[in-house]
Amino acid sequence: MKRFIIDGRYVDLLKYYNISLEEVLRKAELPGDVFSHKTPTMTEEQYFRFIETISCFITDPHMPIQIACTDKIESFSPPIFASYCSKNGLVCIERLARYKALIGPMRFLLTKTDDTLTVELTTVEGHLLPQFLAESEIVFLVNLIRKASKEEIVPVSAEMIKPPDGSAFAEYLKTRIIQSERNAITFSLADMSLLFITYDEAMWSYFEPELNKRLAELDIDESTAARVRSALTELLPGGACGIEDVAEKLGLSKRTLQRKLSEENTTFQKQLNSVREMLAKHYIRNTDMTTNDIAFLLGYQEINSFVRAFSLWTGMGISEFRANR
Repeated sequence: MKRFIIDGRYVDLLKYYNISLEEVLRKAELPGDVFSHKTPTMTEEQYFRFIETISCFITDPHMPIQIACTDKIESFSPPIFASYCSKNGLVCIERLARYKALIGPMRFLLTKTDDTLTVELTTVEGHLLPQFLAESEIVFLVNLIRKASKEEIVPVSAEMIKPPDGSAFAEYLKTRIIQSERNAITFSLADMSLLFITYDEAMWSYFEPELNKRLAELDIDESTAARVRSALTELLPGGACGIEDVAEKLGLSKRTLQRKLSEENTTFQKQLNSVREMLAKHYIRNTDMTTNDIAFLLGYQEINSFVRAFSLWTGMGISEFRANR
């Protein structure tokens, strides 16, 4: 199943609104290490389950609007920040449509007439778009255009499969919400032609190569072995070094983890030994910890087991290695 890059800003946004990321991931039955990766990824089904779980923590009807309009939104996302550098709303939305895949498994389908531009929100693999996500995405687009143009842009129309309860959403957009078979927002082309005060072609030239590179790397998945090593690096100092501990942290069963490692022609023990060797060398080179302390941090019950393992890894004893550091 295809995995998609997920916008790492969720860590900051949830923290800002006092929503526990750990609790959201647990209730959504997602791996606890999702956002500890350099490039967080989820399947489309996982992503929408994540969003639905976030919505369960929100009872204030104004909250989706507040989240979509917070200044933190553009501060941490190169695709969004780059869109602010556009000449006008039309170029901005075209760029967002192109690079949306770098933020999550969504698509913007653009339809342009002589007078209007319609942005339809769709999914990549056909899953139903969560209501909370549909609301926040539409508000986000309107907010972005208003802030960048410094004009109180009013959409021509807004369509939603399930219009929100209450009046907060319609009042923010300043337009009537039409119940429809799609989630879409339509702007006047005249409004989309207004010059952005944030227009910066030099900044766009800086962002464009990196964004194109990220698009080209979308199909590259982080290996299970790399995820195991990352998890072990966190777990070992706390005394957890078993495959069951790692499987739980990654949100996998022990059998599934073993199978995935086997498909990569490796084993859990090989990855454990690799992490232990890396950490042992780090501790010896960069700290004054005793051999006993290092053995304990690496999950060894007996110091002699650590000493023998270190000799196999390096071809020398710990004292000799320490003297040569």
